Amino acid sequence: MTERITFQHHWARLHRWAHQLGFGGHFSTKSRRYSTTLGALRAARRNWNRPESEESPTEAVEPGDEPDILTLGQLHFAGIGWHTSADAQLANTAAAQARERRQAAHEEMTQ
Repeated sequence: MTERITFQHHWARLHRWAHQLGFGGHFSTKSRRYSTTLGALRAARRNWNRPESEESPTEAVEPGDEPDILTLGQLHFAGIGWHTSADAQLANTAAAQARERRQAAHEEMTQ
């Protein structure tokens, strides 16, 4: 005898693949009481972008007429790995403790 698959049972298996979407729910799943509407977001975006679009079109910059550049900060390469073996040991100990706590919580939830 063939088993009739209900709608809920049929789509329940897709939960295994939901992590591939990058988020836990739908982008517009929100409470109107604690959030804003998509129409209000669109209006705010339209108002924000409007001044930029009403400006005159950008003119071609001739050589030597480049605008001044203001540098606010600087990034530099600091290195890879741990500076000392003690730093590595602390990081490994913290990771092991986190794994143990996660495993203990998982075991407690399944009991």
